[in-house]
Amino acid sequence: TSDECVVASTDQWYLAYGEESWTKAVKKHVLNSDNFNAYDPAALHKYDYTIGWLQEWACTRQFGLGTFLPWDRAWVIESL
Repeated sequence: TSDECVVASTDQWYLAYGEESWTKAVKKHVLNSDNFNAYDPAALHKYDYTIGWLQEWACTRQFGLGTFLPWDRAWVIESL
């Protein structure tokens, strides 16, 4: 239906994974076998694919175990 559905409107920290210089740097690292070992060609393909579609991604949550965000200790870092 193309309707927008907002489940919750809350503050959130995001990482701009779609920023061009970040994407280039990560691809350069991940796709260089001297720097990175995915242990499986299928996994390497998934890394490459995921780097391509990430744009903005919520990188924190406010509950559970984990590492606190250094600049805002009310938030825990969320893994990809």
